Amino acid sequence: MNFISYRKSDLYTKVVDEYDVFEHSYDFLVFLAVLGYREGRVEREDYQGSDADGTKGQIGVENFFANDLYRIITASIAFQDTGDPAALVDVDVQAEKLAQYAAGGLEVAEEEFGHVAGGPTDAIVNYIKNHDTEEYQGTLGDIVKAFDDQMMGVEQKD
Repeated sequence: MNFISYRKSDLYTKVVDEYDVFEHSYDFLVFLAVLGYREGRVEREDYQGSDADGTKGQIGVENFFANDLYRIITASIAFQDTGDPAALVDVDVQAEKLAQYAAGGLEVAEEEFGHVAGGPTDAIVNYIKNHDTEEYQGTLGDIVKAFDDQMMGVEQKD
């Protein structure tokens, strides 16, 4: 496999090229996959899009998996979906599951902020804030806080 094929829409252009909410299409792809996973939305059939209607996107496998964080997220989604530890190292399974959940996440994104007048930035931020209700306690809370502080550059209030 040389490419990860995924379903795209005009929302990719809007959030990546027009409004710079995401730097690259693959950043938005990962966001959509996580969104699809979180919302339990996965598309098992039409998840790769079509060249005929211009909904097929492709990302080079080597470039995508060169990002360690994206590799971990994709492997985690693949494992959670299949329950098979082999999915943690099977790039083909990971690419398929990423595309399936991203297609489900794209449906959620289109419903929630795809048709917002003006820029989608505020709509995306508000969606994340409104759906980030989990508070983690104990060791898990310490891990989440450390991850947010170190990896995401987020300062959390205690």
